[in-house]
Amino acid sequence: MGLLTAVVLAGSCLTVFGAMPSTAQVGAPIQIGPPPAGTGSEAPSGTTPGGTPLFQPAPVQPPQLTQPPRRSTVDGAITFDPVRRLTVDAIGTLTPTGGGLAAEQWSGTPGDIALRLVSLIPAAPESTALRALAARMLLSAGPAPADLAPEGALLARRGEALLAMGAIDQLGALGARAPEGALTLELSRPLTEAAFARGDDARACALYDRLTNAATDPFWIKAAMVCDARAGRDAKVDFGARLLSELGDDDQLILALAQAATTGQDGAQFRMGGAGPVHLALARVADLKVDPDIAAINSLPVLVALARGAAAPPFAARLAAAERAERTGAIAAPELTDLYDEVSVATGAPDAALAVAEADPGPLGRAILWRVAEAQSDPAVRARAISKAMDLAEDDAAWRQTARLFAPFLTSLDPVPELDTFAGNAVRGLLAVGDTEAARPWLQRLLRQSANGSEQAESDWLRLWALARIAGGDALTPFDQATVGRWWAHLRGIDPEQASRRGSAALALMAALGDPVGDDAWRGLVTTLPVDIRAVPETAYAYALRRAGQSGRLGETVALSIASLGETPLSEIAVPPLADIVAALTAVGLEGEARRFAAEVALAHGL
Repeated sequence: MGLLTAVVLAGSCLTVFGAMPSTAQVGAPIQIGPPPAGTGSEAPSGTTPGGTPLFQPAPVQPPQLTQPPRRSTVDGAITFDPVRRLTVDAIGTLTPTGGGLAAEQWSGTPGDIALRLVSLIPAAPESTALRALAARMLLSAGPAPADLAPEGALLARRGEALLAMGAIDQLGALGARAPEGALTLELSRPLTEAAFARGDDARACALYDRLTNAATDPFWIKAAMVCDARAGRDAKVDFGARLLSELGDDDQLILALAQAATTGQDGAQFRMGGAGPVHLALARVADLKVDPDIAAINSLPVLVALARGAAAPPFAARLAAAERAERTGAIAAPELTDLYDEVSVATGAPDAALAVAEADPGPLGRAILWRVAEAQSDPAVRARAISKAMDLAEDDAAWRQTARLFAPFLTSLDPVPELDTFAGNAVRGLLAVGDTEAARPWLQRLLRQSANGSEQAESDWLRLWALARIAGGDALTPFDQATVGRWWAHLRGIDPEQASRRGSAALALMAALGDPVGDDAWRGLVTTLPVDIRAVPETAYAYALRRAGQSGRLGETVALSIASLGETPLSEIAVPPLADIVAALTAVGLEGEARRFAAEVALAHGL
């Protein structure tokens, strides 16, 4: 099912298989987060205490007769215990007051566990809420586990994870904060690949030049080939290709690119299947022609670079790359809609445009519908374009992507009588992007119409009630037994075959968020076959996540939440482990993130 299974519970310790790289220790002053303008921050120093076993509370230390004062960053956002020595692993671009997680996010987690959990974070989790949370964790400044060894190892793992997620701009900013001595082989590789993907060849080649004598991995030979091609040293590019062949490196794409770069392209365009940032960089600096097969490219940094026009791909390939990159959270929606703006559409004939989009429901069709919605001042026509885009979404992830892309147009519409039939799409779309404020007037209109006797409004409101409760809590609608009873009766009436499954999903998510779901509700839902054949994470994840949440281990809870799902679609995962994630995130103080994730789960499971 694609779920990661590398974590096992053995005795009282969580063990994750994998080797740790060796990293040199550094000692330069460290700037751990963004200081206020015109100021700097100085890292405190001290001694490093030993770690504690996973799942056990830290032992109470005897009182100190004398203790140095607590130290903090210049802006006061992060305070450090005087017995903790700040290392390069504390570097980050986000502070607790600037979008980051709590500074002590790794408190109580052993260093080896932190390293391995970070290495298990998937590149493309289907949940955009969890992906955003992972990025915040990886970019947050704060002390690493006290027993972490070697120094710099966690920073390097964070860099590798950010690169795999396609967060090439954020990784570049993180690397810029690392002192020169922290740029080890393990950290320099993701920084170099990210620089190539951004088109910052000067930075990538400078990183390579620092490591010329130490770099023996074939990757660095390929990086040297890019730098040589950039400098016009064709003989060295050819030498690099021959050296790779002698070493038995079977990278046919880099060899073909090198040959074309040194002897001339024969007219065939490179499809770039399996390309990484170094391959795309060589094609770009050698001015080779590419026509990428986007479906055959799995590297998010490459997809981001292609979406931004690296190596001048055809527009259709660039658009397809941007859609895949946005769907995973590697680029923001405006980067994709900027490309939509380049699509020529006869916006004065919306019916014809909608028909063309329906005939081509892929990236181009979505771009056409987006252009129609953008151009229309008539709310009814705009609503039709949005509804058509939602209807044409090929799966749940594509539907939620459509909601994000069309969110500016959704928020521009008011709940007026001529849009009553659009209310369901409006509320679901707005809640999918977390805009509960914009969804509230639509729900209020449905309630008023229901009170005035409109059966359709009553049906629409009951159909949306569970999603509204999960996404917005009391701010949108209260939880009471009478409403639960009406909703359940409605659910059984409109879809008796799926009522129990969807009802169970809704109540499980509500209970995880703290709603008082009673025993009678659960007994009433026991109507279907007792076995759910959908995917379930490995048992170790469930118990490790539960204990981490109960113990308040923030970083561990976040990492386990994301790693436990891998890249499996939410609709293919059973609800109980998803509800466990909601409960764990809530337990460590991330209720907003828990609600956003719960809303994604609710939508994926048909609510």
